[in-house]
Amino acid sequence: MVWALTIVASPHSAVTLVGYACRHLCLAMSPVTYFGDIPHAFEQRFPEIVEAQPETLAHHLTEAGLFEKAVGYWLRAGKNAAQRFANLEAIAHLQRGIETAARLPDGSGKDRLELDLQFALGPCLIATQGPASSTAVASFARGRELCARLGDAPEYLQIMFWLATGSVIRGELPQAREVTTTLLGLAEARNDRPMLINAIRGLGMICLFMGDVVDARGLTERAVEAFTASSEAEKLAARAAGQDGGAAGLALMSWALWILGDIDMAAARMAAALQRADAIAHPHTLAYTCYYASILHALRGEPAIAYRHAERCLTLSEEHGFRHWQGLSRAIRGNCMTMLDPSAGTLEDVRSALDQYRGAGYQLGITALYVLLCPALLLRHEPEAALEVIEQGLSAASHNGERIFKAELYRLKARVLLVRGASDAKSEAQSLLDQAFFKECTKSTGPIP
Repeated sequence: MVWALTIVASPHSAVTLVGYACRHLCLAMSPVTYFGDIPHAFEQRFPEIVEAQPETLAHHLTEAGLFEKAVGYWLRAGKNAAQRFANLEAIAHLQRGIETAARLPDGSGKDRLELDLQFALGPCLIATQGPASSTAVASFARGRELCARLGDAPEYLQIMFWLATGSVIRGELPQAREVTTTLLGLAEARNDRPMLINAIRGLGMICLFMGDVVDARGLTERAVEAFTASSEAEKLAARAAGQDGGAAGLALMSWALWILGDIDMAAARMAAALQRADAIAHPHTLAYTCYYASILHALRGEPAIAYRHAERCLTLSEEHGFRHWQGLSRAIRGNCMTMLDPSAGTLEDVRSALDQYRGAGYQLGITALYVLLCPALLLRHEPEAALEVIEQGLSAASHNGERIFKAELYRLKARVLLVRGASDAKSEAQSLLDQAFFKECTKSTGPIP
């Protein structure tokens, strides 16, 4: 068998010969010998095949019952696919590895192998399904269990951060804030730079959506400073959160600056975020940053620019299977189309995307979509529908503690009431504007006694 492989000139023909050999040798060899010898020959004679297509070897080793060795090749196959941004392929390989690891004898060795697989799986699930999806949460919870079994596993902090991020997406902001604050302290105590970058940014994001914008600005600035001072290896390790810490930190900072009234600096920080995302060419980071850019420019009254960013986010999401961003970017794109042409029949797409987002149990950022939908409805002379959207937004803000756009919702409600022209519209509108003013003062200076 080794002689037959040595006469093959190219990796492609090697794979072809192995397939041919498999079909003919299976009649003469026991399953373990048959499936075990071919991978051994691959390793010895064609290391380039092992490097480029480890899933081929993993398959043979699994069929041979050589499970421990097979798991290593499934892991390598998953990582290779993830490096090519082929997340769906990576998920398939890593889940096959987890299934194979389940056939190993119980013990710390088995737990360590499965944790390696679950840890590699995490960013792929975040990109394709979102951190709050049932599959992702189950994987993170399993990773937490494996960390507890192994004791002081280095992956523990990042896995807990994934679980906290899932809570954020579900709108469980106070709980996530408490957990992330604890993780930040642990990262500082352990001098875990990648985790430090993610925990600071994560806490800044939570503060931003809870309406604590001054704190959010300080934390996002600190996160970007920590990221800039880190080595390239540390920056890459921090990408386990699902996106590049530098680009994501700048995008969040831009929102905080815009809310605090520093409009030009907000635009500059968003431009820097997009530049960073383009430079590293990481698809999920690009989709993430484009979505945040689309919201910012829509809020700035620049629907044409916002449309371009939403369209790019949607294109990336469809190409790479980023389900979490598909509906959101489609909603923003439809909203921008209506702002550019009120006669365009796209608002039903926006409502449908909102319903799908809520139906999946997601809450984070939903008030931004209500804020943007209201002016579009007013352009179409639908004040009653606009008022309904505002009430949904205020209800969501009260339910999940997402106060970032609560003042804007009050202002929009006052505007709608004045458009409707009811007898008491002016007094009620004034009351709403007073509430909006109070909310803005709280964002700018902290809690007011």
